[in-house]
Amino acid sequence: MFWRLSWWLAGLSVCLVWLGGCGVLAAPPGGVGPRPVGVGPRPVLDTPAATEAFEQVRTKGFDALYNLDYRGAWAAFEQLTRIDPTHPAGYLYLANCMWAEKLYRTRRLQATTYTGETFFADTKEVFDKDFDRRLREAVDRTLQVADARLRENPRDTVALYYKGMAHGLLAAYEATITRAFLAALSQSNKAVALHREVLKLDPDYADANLSIGLYNYVVGSLPLPVKVIAALGGVRGSKKRGLALVAKAADEGRTAQDAARLLLIALYKREKRYADAMSYLETFTRQYPANYVARLELADTLVRLGRMEEGIARFEELTKEDAAGPYRDAIHYQFADVLFSVGRVAEAVPHFRRVLTLPNANADLATLAQLRLGEAHDALGQRAEAMQAYRAVLRRPNVFDVHARAQAHLKKPYVATTATVPPTSPDEAEESQP
Repeated sequence: MFWRLSWWLAGLSVCLVWLGGCGVLAAPPGGVGPRPVGVGPRPVLDTPAATEAFEQVRTKGFDALYNLDYRGAWAAFEQLTRIDPTHPAGYLYLANCMWAEKLYRTRRLQATTYTGETFFADTKEVFDKDFDRRLREAVDRTLQVADARLRENPRDTVALYYKGMAHGLLAAYEATITRAFLAALSQSNKAVALHREVLKLDPDYADANLSIGLYNYVVGSLPLPVKVIAALGGVRGSKKRGLALVAKAADEGRTAQDAARLLLIALYKREKRYADAMSYLETFTRQYPANYVARLELADTLVRLGRMEEGIARFEELTKEDAAGPYRDAIHYQFADVLFSVGRVAEAVPHFRRVLTLPNANADLATLAQLRLGEAHDALGQRAEAMQAYRAVLRRPNVFDVHARAQAHLKKPYVATTATVPPTSPDEAEESQP
């Protein structure tokens, strides 16, 4: 059970996907091209003009990224590598662009993908070997640039920080795409260790608290028996402390503030602290109005917060918005999922069906929609329709262990769980278990 610590990677995935955007214009078809890595003494950006140019381009890139303009973000981050080829930031951001596009195409950027244990089932999947090679090469370039700086100065906190981020990105990739959870856990441990070293050298480097805070949160969320075993191995954590560290990164971070804020949204929603999540979402969607993924999350949060009709209206807007067209299958799926979760099962059915009829719907998401459609029919007492849906699942490729779930429901009807009342305070949330 200890490998389920890799849940934190799934949480981080949500954060980084929002960070990286979800548009279809991510990396160019060939990915990141070969680029020489500096191995000699690091040229310093020693003029105000050079430093200002670097930060202006970084800001431009992230503004494009958060507004889902992948082409603009890609161009800006490539420009960073030209302004200073020995700074690891640009290389890391390019690798993140590649990974975010992959998550978009496989529809694994939704929080609902990672909420159930079936995501962690040992279901073998075929993945793109060419993309895998290119992604690892891009991460390796980041590590090479960081290591070159560290050979010159082992106490270079910028190099240590981005080296940790590179391991964290690779860990998230292993968890969400290859689903190699032990490899993911190994990479995540490296990321956390490096970021702890950053804070030892520079306690004010608040961005490093993001990965450490998330690690603390997840260890603190483990069931007590697993937590005891983890403690014997020297692994300890606290959800309360974890949330506080992520909040510190959000409030005091240098370059990862928005990433930390987005992670807080995911964690607050996991804790059912929807009002806390809502405050961050409202700010973010005002700042980046073109980010329809964040607006989708806002609609979901409104429903779960009890502002039902307002949330449903937001969902309906997104289903009709032209800009969100390529992502419409995921919009309908999440719309159906949230309706199901609050007991409006009959209203969820047409949205699950819509995922199945959209011409370019992601195949894996369609399979999940087929399973959930069967569960919805069972919840409505429509056993014949439910069995028909489960048999259709068995005719599709097995993803996230859906075959086992469908076979189980064919033997015994699915029974919907009763919706729980959200915690009303952070103290209540601290005591909740996943």
